[in-house]
Amino acid sequence: MLEILDTAGTEQFTAMRDLYMKNGQGFILVFSIIAEATFMELQGLRTQIMEVKESRAVPVVLVGNKCDLVEDRRVSRDRGDALSTEWGGTPFYETSARTRINVDEVFYDLVRLINRQTPSNTERGPRKKRCKIL
Repeated sequence: MLEILDTAGTEQFTAMRDLYMKNGQGFILVFSIIAEATFMELQGLRTQIMEVKESRAVPVVLVGNKCDLVEDRRVSRDRGDALSTEWGGTPFYETSARTRINVDEVFYDLVRLINRQTPSNTERGPRKKRCKIL
């Protein structure tokens, strides 16, 4: 099962956002290609995720949204590619929520990354039997 939580607008509730980050298995970091400020916020957001998760090996997909608004573009595809490379080859997509360009691919890729990191039942070994007294 995939649970999706949109944390946009929770900036003022840092404790709540930290809890979301702690419990999340994977993250889609989205910026608008028509708003430079959203791109600039990503590094801090990723750093916060890594600190809260206490790991640098967290499944992340980088997304530049609104690729259908070519005339209004403020963030080039090259900058998205460069950030992806800087983050160790994080998958990067340009999407359009309005026209559904690459939207499914983003989620498929994130699930693949999460599955690679989560050991299957056979890799974890046999479950230990437990006795519970209530």
